[in-house]
Amino acid sequence: MISRKPTVLVVGASGVIGGNHVARLAGRDDVDVIALARRPPDSAAANVAPLPLDLLAEDHGGVGAGLTAVSHLVYAAYIDAPDWQAQRAPNLKLFQAALDLAARHCPALRHVTLLQGMKAYGSHLGPFKTPAKESDPRLSQGHFYDDQEDALRAGALRSGWTWTALRPHVVVGPARRSPQNLIAVLAVYAALEKAAGRVLSFPGPAAAFDAVYQATDADLLSRAIEWAGTSDRTHGEVFNITNGDFFRWRNVWPLLAEVFEMPDAGPEPRRLSDTIADADARWSALVTQHGLEANRLADLVSWSFADYVFNTTWDVMADTLKCRQAGFLEFVDSERMLVDRLTEMRRRALVP
Repeated sequence: MISRKPTVLVVGASGVIGGNHVARLAGRDDVDVIALARRPPDSAAANVAPLPLDLLAEDHGGVGAGLTAVSHLVYAAYIDAPDWQAQRAPNLKLFQAALDLAARHCPALRHVTLLQGMKAYGSHLGPFKTPAKESDPRLSQGHFYDDQEDALRAGALRSGWTWTALRPHVVVGPARRSPQNLIAVLAVYAALEKAAGRVLSFPGPAAAFDAVYQATDADLLSRAIEWAGTSDRTHGEVFNITNGDFFRWRNVWPLLAEVFEMPDAGPEPRRLSDTIADADARWSALVTQHGLEANRLADLVSWSFADYVFNTTWDVMADTLKCRQAGFLEFVDSERMLVDRLTEMRRRALVP
């Protein structure tokens, strides 16, 4: 007999989105969780079952028996590539593999939640219409978000389950193996600069320092994911999910420097992927010196992602009216979030 208690299969459970969703559901008695990743996070919670699996491997072994109770699938996996065009084929293939796994082994599946982002509106290409709305037309250049959404719609028609797509921006939360994580970028950058005796300068141009920006707290996004899977008003819909406010780096930069007890400075344009070439050795020295949790720098930070964020010289703003009209009314103060998350990383001995 298939259990009526929801069982959530989180694909991409080692990343900042999937990992935080697993962690927030861990320990609850009203839901079971299957954390799927090549290296799923450890959890002592009785309701969390890790599933180490490479979706692109030809042989999935005996995973089927463990997935029969899955009622909800949350897809938060991602394959990086040098540019957005090169990302299309591998990310569609990975998502299709997840849908194929569900079609073969998840007879109780009711809902799929797909994680997208602001690149659906061209935030990675240059200035775009703001505030971005879910009704805006697709990019003429295409993006793997579109490819995945088309596959999602087709799968729903074949199998009868419902779906929702959520669009956050630069998700912020604790993660050990999610290099595209803004808070880890900020923390490691500040730690390396402090160790070198430097001030905390903004590693981008003045236009980026002054542009309007936004972010999404990982816990807020997790609550939105749960809402998407349990509300009838989300079926077949796309929603922007951000903290609900905006900020400029100029205004928050002194607050971030204060967390690390560093003098702050304005823009000092530099490409971190070029100028911190020796960071691996320097980071290893800091880990030893301060007794930090052992983490490879490549697992914590993507400097190319950092360059993308700090060189965004145009406004990034999403309209979140649609999710509020549908019943998701939560919000987070972004300035407070950045300070709290940095403080949390230091307290957990992830950075000095």
